[in-house]
Amino acid sequence: MAENPPTYRALQFTSPTSPPSLVSLPTPPLTASTALVRPLRANLFAYTRDIFTNNNPRGYHYPLPIVPGSATIGRLLTASSDAPTLHSSSAGQLVWLDPVVRATDGSSTAILHGLNTGPSTAGKAIGSGEWRNGSWGEVVRVPARNVHLLDENRLFGELGYGIDDLGYLQSLMIVYGGLRDVDVRPGEVVLVAPATGSFGGAAVHVALALGAAVIAMARNGEVLQELEEAVKGAYPSGRVKTVVMTGGVEGDLEGVKKAARELGKRDGMVDVYFDMSPPNASGSPHIKAGVLALRPKGRMSLMGGAAGDVGFPYYQIMLKGLRLQGSWMFTPEQVDEVIRLVEAGILKLGETAGVKSLGVFELEEWEEAFRVAGDEARVGRFALFAPNGKDAK
Repeated sequence: MAENPPTYRALQFTSPTSPPSLVSLPTPPLTASTALVRPLRANLFAYTRDIFTNNNPRGYHYPLPIVPGSATIGRLLTASSDAPTLHSSSAGQLVWLDPVVRATDGSSTAILHGLNTGPSTAGKAIGSGEWRNGSWGEVVRVPARNVHLLDENRLFGELGYGIDDLGYLQSLMIVYGGLRDVDVRPGEVVLVAPATGSFGGAAVHVALALGAAVIAMARNGEVLQELEEAVKGAYPSGRVKTVVMTGGVEGDLEGVKKAARELGKRDGMVDVYFDMSPPNASGSPHIKAGVLALRPKGRMSLMGGAAGDVGFPYYQIMLKGLRLQGSWMFTPEQVDEVIRLVEAGILKLGETAGVKSLGVFELEEWEEAFRVAGDEARVGRFALFAPNGKDAK
């Protein structure tokens, strides 16, 4: 393997109220059960600027100074000898970096690398040590178990994807975790609401790839139509119906029931309700409507960030034996399942699936990258950093 550079360039934040700086940092040493990776494309969440600028109104927890950056496509530089699968691989292997760094002491503590340690003392300890700095730099050190190998011959050569297309893996991974946790099965009907955000739209893709029929519900009818056309092109044998939210429980419920009947559910009920509601949606009537639309023994996947308490129809949940399942991110096994689905051509990427990057930005362009990610990102659209330059391969 080639010798690693002694230093690397990175985008470092020292305060959520001050602009970042491009700095030169010493390349972190390779320690037990770790790997060094050269990031090619790093994801930006739509709300990135509300994490690292604007005085962090999202209230994320992270140490300062910090080099942010979590989910990433990169190339393996080197790995420790106690990670035999990676150590035996040749340098340059294309990889996807799982941003969830999990405690190794048997506890359930986990953080998002370079993004959020959470409020716990244990999480802050993990995120303030060797996992302080993320992938917005030319080199990143990660736990070896977080490195997932990709078959670039299959992805680029046979399926015709480009490196930017792989930026959609992050959204697919997250929603796959929630859908798998409630065991979505072929032939079931899944309600996704809201469905026109970055994650809601990805949930429509994943549910169809898993063989389910989908009801996509959201406020914006125009974007819903775009989503419907995109997924029908990607999954021609799939079945999808759209419902425009009415602003009331009864209207939303009636819309879902009508769509369910059109998908073959005579009782107008759905099997699964996937919810990725944003922070301001705790009082939205669509949540109650979604729960009421569930069949007896139906399941609800909660993956959103609705702030405050949400009112659920207690009696109906009890009477129908409903299961409400909260999920945060995904497991390492689920990451591998998504990769297999994509490499098999079952779960689609790229413009044929109505999915594309809004732009690829170098680290110097951080301000424009934040703006595009925040103002233009929506269903099937995402912004990416290129920490080693746009032409790096």
